[in-house]
Amino acid sequence: MWSKVTLATLLPLLTAAVQVWFQSALFRHQFEIFSYGNFTQDANRQLVVTKVKSFVSDGPVNCAFACIGEPQCLSFNLAAHPDSYGLYQCELLATDKFKAAAKAFQASDAFHHYSPWSLCQQAPCQNKGICYPDFQMNTYQCVFPVPCKFDFENGIDDWEKTGTVFDNQPTFGDNPTARNRGQSANQQGDWWIGGAEDRPSKSTPAGRLQDDGPQGTLTSHYFKIIGNNISFLIGGGCYINSTRAELVIDKKVVKTATGACHETMTRQTWDVQNYTGQIARVKLVDSSSGSWGHINFDDLKGDMRCM
Repeated sequence: MWSKVTLATLLPLLTAAVQVWFQSALFRHQFEIFSYGNFTQDANRQLVVTKVKSFVSDGPVNCAFACIGEPQCLSFNLAAHPDSYGLYQCELLATDKFKAAAKAFQASDAFHHYSPWSLCQQAPCQNKGICYPDFQMNTYQCVFPVPCKFDFENGIDDWEKTGTVFDNQPTFGDNPTARNRGQSANQQGDWWIGGAEDRPSKSTPAGRLQDDGPQGTLTSHYFKIIGNNISFLIGGGCYINSTRAELVIDKKVVKTATGACHETMTRQTWDVQNYTGQIARVKLVDSSSGSWGHINFDDLKGDMRCM
């Protein structure tokens, strides 16, 4: 009786699993009944990302089985040539050539790369769509990048605000010039962040000021770093401990910038090539009520894709 019940229970599971198996490029059964992988080689290419594991194997079959058996593994690099013992270096990776940053998939004389077969190899996405595969179901999704617009021409509703310093932002027009400050804002377009300014609408009298008393932060929505550079216009205070722009990744500040104690904003650039593929935000910080206790900011742009 026990064996009949077991077979009656297992047969539907096995049938369903086999059906998925036949259409999968990478399949791992949740109960570990069996797993399957169909990897394709990109000769003399290497995916340069953080490795899950690295070890020597006797060839691509052994390396493929190791990847299938490692839940985090989605692809692997295999040495193009054996060592003195006839073994090959195998690198298990937690991403694949479709999901990783383009610059990570590099030409290599030392390695061949293996990713699960995917319809994405046929470049099915048109109009600059990015193909993301589902290896288990052997399907794909075309994702169309949303342009990042951080020029404040449409306000700051999609930014997170704390404190009160940014309550009257963005600022309309060259407000410092309107009050004869002698230092043009040098903004891009009509709207910008002026931490000491108080002209939140076209109808507000030009030249109004809120001074340096209020404090707070203003944080962008998330974006993905897709290249080498991010730039912006920045001005205002020059004390980086109290007025600054921050690049934040995984809740850690990895880049900072500040003004030059001048209302005129100038362009600064962050080199972000070491963070390609990572998710980030930009945070404006004003924690000062003293002299030059404000930040001016505008026209954040560069190698970013909005999430």
